[in-house]
Amino acid sequence: MVVKPFGQVPVIQDGDYTLYESRAIMRYYAEKFKSQGTELLGKTIEERGLVEQWLEVEAQRFHPPVYKLVVHILLASALGFPSDPKIIQESEAKLGKVLDIYEERLSKSKYLAGDFFSLADLSHLPFSQHLVADLGKEHMIRDRKHVSAWWDDISNRPSWKKVLQLGVFEFSK
Repeated sequence: MVVKPFGQVPVIQDGDYTLYESRAIMRYYAEKFKSQGTELLGKTIEERGLVEQWLEVEAQRFHPPVYKLVVHILLASALGFPSDPKIIQESEAKLGKVLDIYEERLSKSKYLAGDFFSLADLSHLPFSQHLVADLGKEHMIRDRKHVSAWWDDISNRPSWKKVLQLGVFEFSK
């Protein structure tokens, strides 16, 4: 039996090993399969540090406001509460400031951690997909030249296209 202490998914069972929390799972698989496919963690300790830095930025700065946008624009009525325009406005403003920092960073490198695709970029795909496809907030990406180019690059990767074909990130409206 897989134990989910917080009662939420995702959780993985890999043999006798159980792991929960999406970011931990993501790091686990990147490490476990680093010899197969794209090196997602960085090849040097300095690259690894930058990957970890931008993973933290995603978790602490990007995710909270975009998550609130998803909840208040996409899910509020389904969850049985009214959407809060003030939370939407505040979240969009916070996210805009984060994306301005991304714009500056991406004017100097192709990807967040440098000139290589990494977990730092991959971790942005699910909620950026909602931002662009479901929330009516595509302008937040498109109004920033370098963020827009980055989004086009990471969202057109064959592996992400395959995930989208599986319908994993679709919400019923």
